[in-house]
Amino acid sequence: IVGSWLVGLAAGIALTSVGVYGGVLVPGLLLMGVSPLFAAPLSLFLQVLIVPFGASAHVRLGNVSKPIVVPLVIGGIIGAVLGPVVASVVDANVIAVVVEVLIIIGAVLLLVSLPLKQMQVSRAPDDVPQVRVAGIGTVSGMFSGISGAGWGPMGVTLLILSRLEPRIAVGSSVFGRNFMAAAAVISAFVLLTTGSGHFAEVVPQWELVPAILFASLATMLPGAMLTSRLGRTRMSVLIATVSISLATLALGRSLFF
Repeated sequence: IVGSWLVGLAAGIALTSVGVYGGVLVPGLLLMGVSPLFAAPLSLFLQVLIVPFGASAHVRLGNVSKPIVVPLVIGGIIGAVLGPVVASVVDANVIAVVVEVLIIIGAVLLLVSLPLKQMQVSRAPDDVPQVRVAGIGTVSGMFSGISGAGWGPMGVTLLILSRLEPRIAVGSSVFGRNFMAAAAVISAFVLLTTGSGHFAEVVPQWELVPAILFASLATMLPGAMLTSRLGRTRMSVLIATVSISLATLALGRSLFF
């Protein structure tokens, strides 16, 4: 429980400051010995409870674009439903390694996206490549459905590379995360309760939920204050470094212990 509080605190600060949650929470849970088949849906379930606060702010600020959100959500739901299904038919140890590698990739993408946020070649509102956006949603949704992390770093980076305005890419991604995470949680819950595939081997650790949830919520204001002091770029580098470090330690644990 103490470990859950510490991981929840770190993940909450990361979410408030740079929009990364699962990239810190999931590797922390894996280091505590939590099954990756439970850690991933747990991360997404907590995001369903927490992310709406940030999404509503982006809506009020006009950072959410319907032509982007609609295909992003459709693709995200498809990918998020398929993610747990794929995880259920693969050995748990393999999933653990895949999750850790995906989190490292997501953290690297976060670092890569920093200079991209300064791009001034945004597409016009009527020039949104909706098929490509749906594809980005599907890939990012499956990535998150399997690992419980990466929707933000992967989705936002790919949207910006598609020349969408950065603030719209971020806001639409945050808004779409609500639907993607809910779809992944429902898919994983059905597999968990029916004991499908490798989910039959999972022992749910529901007692971790309150500790992580309240610890994450308690860091909302401190995380915002920390960002205002250090700036988004420094915080992004710090959070990405923490994600990579935790995921690397968890990867070593999975491969050698």
